[in-house]
This record gives sequence, C-alpha cells and structure tokens, in this order.
Amino acid sequence: MESICVAFQHIGYKRHPSIKNKLIIDEKVKDIVEKIFDMYANGHGSVEIVNYLNSNKYLSPTGYRKTGMVQDTNKTNYDWNEVTLCNMLKNEVYIGNTIQNKKTVISYKVKKIRTVEKENQIRVNNTHEPIIDKDTFEKVQCIIEKRGTNTKLKYDYLLRGLLYCYHCKRKLQIVLKKNSKRNSISHPYITCTEHKKRGCYSLSINYEKFEKHIIYVIKKICQIYADKEIFYSIYEKYQNKTLDIRDGYKRKLEQIDKAILEINNNLDKMYMDKLQGIILEEDYIRISQKLIFDRTNLTKQKEELEQKLIGTEEKISTKNRTKEEKELDGLIENFLKLEQIDKMYLYRLINKIEIDKDKNVYIYFNFSKLNSINENLDKFIKIEELLNEQIQKIG
Repeated sequence: MESICVAFQHIGYKRHPSIKNKLIIDEKVKDIVEKIFDMYANGHGSVEIVNYLNSNKYLSPTGYRKTGMVQDTNKTNYDWNEVTLCNMLKNEVYIGNTIQNKKTVISYKVKKIRTVEKENQIRVNNTHEPIIDKDTFEKVQCIIEKRGTNTKLKYDYLLRGLLYCYHCKRKLQIVLKKNSKRNSISHPYITCTEHKKRGCYSLSINYEKFEKHIIYVIKKICQIYADKEIFYSIYEKYQNKTLDIRDGYKRKLEQIDKAILEINNNLDKMYMDKLQGIILEEDYIRISQKLIFDRTNLTKQKEELEQKLIGTEEKISTKNRTKEEKELDGLIENFLKLEQIDKMYLYRLINKIEIDKDKNVYIYFNFSKLNSINENLDKFIKIEELLNEQIQKIG
C-alpha cells in the first residue's frame, strides 16, 4: 500500500508506535469525538456543544496535546471554540480517510498560503480505523450545509437552510420586520435579499404562519405514506406515469434512429449519383451539407433523450429500494410520533423548499416515494393546492 504522510495529529487519534505515518485510535479521547458528532447529528448547535465541553472542563485539542489530560477541574485556559469544533465536524479523518494537498504556498517570499479546491485535493480512503460511522458523518455534513457557516444566529428557525427562491435558486433569508404601528413587535419574514441586484423578484412571507402550514403539509404526506393502502394506490399511478414517459422516450428514439438511417442512405445514394455524373458537384455539396446538419441535430436530440431515458429507468428500477424503504419507514414512524418537530428529521426528509414570486410553494423530498405522493395526490387530497391557497393569505 502507498505510504500516506500524516502532517499532524487529530484529537481522537495518535501515531502508531511502530508503523510510520499510521494513525490509531486514542482510546482516552475517542468518547469525546463520538459525543461531539452525536450531539451535532441530533440537532445541538456548535455553540451549545462548545459550552457543554467547556462547562464540563474538557481540554481543547491543544490542551490535551500539551498536558495529556482529557478533563481538568482546575482548568483556566485551553477552552474549546467553534472554529476548532466545526473543523472537526467536517474532517474526513474521523471516517478513516486521509486528505492531502489541502493547502498550497502562493509565495515563499511572503509565506502566503491558500486553500486548494476540493476537486484538486488528494483523497485516500480507508487509511485507518474510523471513529465515526459514515451515516452519522453524512448526517452531520447535511446539517452543516443546511445551516450555513453562521453559527451565532440568535434565532435558529426550523426551516432555515431549506428555503430557496424558485427563480434565482439562492437561499431565502429570514429577517425580523416590524409593521407600521408604533411599538409593534418584530416578526420574522421570508425574503429574497438583494433581489434587485440579481434581477429577481421581491418576496415577503410571514415565517411563523408559513412554517405552521409547511409542517401541516409534511405531516399529511407522511401520514399518507404510513397508510400503505392509500400510498400504494398513489405510487402505482406514479409508476404507471413513469412507464408511459419511458415508453414515449423509446418511441421518439426509434423515430430518430429511422430518420438518421434515412439520411445516411440518402447521402450514400447521392454520392453514387455524383460519381456517375447524375448530379453536379455543387448540388451534391449543397444538399449533403443540409442533410449532415439535420443529422447532427437529430444526434443531439438522441443523446438528450437517452439521458432522460436513463433517469426514468432509475426511477422504475427496484435496485436498493429495500434499503431506502427501511430508512424511510423508520424516519416516518419516528417523525409522526414527535410532539415537537425535530430539525434533524426535517433535514433528512426534505431536500429543499422553493417559493416563487406568486408565493407558490414547491417541496422536494430526499425520498422518491414521498415525491411521488407530493406529485400525484389526485382525488385523495390536493395538498399543494391547499398549501398555495393558504400561503396567498399569509403574505
């Protein structure tokens, strides 16, 4: 195996006593690493975790390296901070991977260093034993992405990080606004900030009412999924619709193949006519150029249709469906039991929520089966229509 250079130690690991550049788990602080990831994966923010570590007298990674102590009841320095914590949470070392070439020197004269883009970094998987399982690590990355980099917000709204503008695809912001009445209380509103600079549309929706209606919709869809008799009736329609789309793509591809074959036959025939002097050289060039142009366009259409066909085949395929079903069944069961909505469950269920200039709302789930309910409710319940009617009254 290729030797991997480990530039410095990470809390939770130590150097192997005999194998160069090999990391092994440091059992003294392994539990701390697991606790940090577990807390964050279950909805605790970075500020809350830092306060927990410092109030329980845990030494920071620097303090541990210098003193060898995990906790110190008399500690007056070596406090944890959010930067250290967030760097840990994003570090793949904890799932057994080694990342190299993260930074590069711009100029040796002034010692300037810049971060290398992710695609140019060197990743080597499974170089050492992981402390954190990949599922937990991916959940943490999902939360970090949704929450963004600002960890010091006074109000951590339930839907923050999930709301997007339908038109410019940027994240929507939640800001506090007062109405025109004197001494009025501020209320959070959803808005597309700097929309004028981007040529987008203005938006202003009362967040509290919006959240209430969104949670109603999500619960309703989850209840439909939990009721298997109704769900399979809807899902069967979804599958049939997808099969119809797939068959339509196949028919179009057959038509394109026939058209391309006809063009090729015509080009061959024309070439023979030119050799035999039946048509003039300039006529051959003029007509053949047009046929080649038409064939090129048909070939592009064929490539696009083939990509769409692959997408529909993946929707129809049952590959890995069992694993997704088990995960979704557990999520739905726990979600419906919650008296108070847990942000972690929302992040795992929902990919994003888009709002357009007319305040129409589009919910995109992380699971195809929930999307199938959302798109094919028909006579069972028109959730999107109901939601959009309610949203019109909010703004």
